[in-house]
Amino acid sequence: MQFKHKLAAGAAVAAAAGGAMAQTSPTGYSAILSGLDTTTAVAAIIGAGALLAGVGFAKWATKKVAKFFG
Repeated sequence: MQFKHKLAAGAAVAAAAGGAMAQTSPTGYSAILSGLDTTTAVAAIIGAGALLAGVGFAKWATKKVAKFFG
């Protein structure tokens, strides 16, 4: 499937989903936002930060050990 066909199919799905959301939720995004829990979001952000920091720490530790032995 070519990119323009995928783009057209994606636009059609988005339009259909948007229409369904407009019909089922007259209050807009309040139904979606009410289901969000801030503690989960904060935990996800902290977890992502720990993963990113872990890469830098692993590089540093590897270099430190390599300098110790060589």
